[in-house]
Amino acid sequence: MPSKSEQLGVAVLERVPRVLVSMAHPDDAEILVGGTLLHLKALGWEIGILTMTSGDCGSATHTKEEISRIRYAEAKAAAHFLGAWYECAGLMDVEVFLNAENLRRVVERMRHFNPDVVITHSPVDYMLDHEEASRLARAATFALSMPLYQTRQIAPSEPMVATPTLYYADPLEGIDAMGERRWPQFYVNIADTITQKCELLSWHQSQRDWLRAHHGVDQYLNQMTEWAAKFGAECGFEFAEGFRQHLGHGYPHEPVLQKALSSFITTKTIHEVHEVDTKA
Repeated sequence: MPSKSEQLGVAVLERVPRVLVSMAHPDDAEILVGGTLLHLKALGWEIGILTMTSGDCGSATHTKEEISRIRYAEAKAAAHFLGAWYECAGLMDVEVFLNAENLRRVVERMRHFNPDVVITHSPVDYMLDHEEASRLARAATFALSMPLYQTRQIAPSEPMVATPTLYYADPLEGIDAMGERRWPQFYVNIADTITQKCELLSWHQSQRDWLRAHHGVDQYLNQMTEWAAKFGAECGFEFAEGFRQHLGHGYPHEPVLQKALSSFITTKTIHEVHEVDTKA
């Protein structure tokens, strides 16, 4: 009889696997990887979401304090809908940087959740908050299991036993700051979860209302769905999310997500599929 971990496609783990999405702002996780998180939740994974900020600049009408409270509550509600843990590192919008103090904050919160897999932003993206959040997640993931790296908290969490496997989501719109496509290593088919992904994102009501007031349509959900359809068109799925695995020295190379989500994954673009069909 296969173990629980083997049934989930993660034979190397002896507990229910845990994935932590470490992103810059509230709603980034839902926009970029919400469909994949819904798949993992259905497979029995524990889900965590960590944001660097509470979205204190995400309004043209509220004060920083007001919108921070609103967006933090929305992020908590979205995580509750997903059945996920949520925490904020307490940084400020436009001031997300890899430095010693911020790294300690991120390591402490990551150690508290104790993930097997970390997903973060693409190292290149349209804004520096995303890129710096990616650097923070990369540095923190490497430090999590170092017994001598101390976060200087009053009651710090214990170092982790092992370094988590690290993945990068597609950048927003799939392009870097120069407008060039950053191609994923693999795509996850989210056609079965796109409706729930929309519902998950809709918990971020302040951002949805803000864009709807400016555009006159539900741009928030429409844009997310358009991006998912664009990525799906690249690989032959109706809707998709793209990922790359960090394979540098010192990080695990085991394809944990690829194994767990094998029935939803392709590594080929539609052009590569067409070439194979033509040659056959």
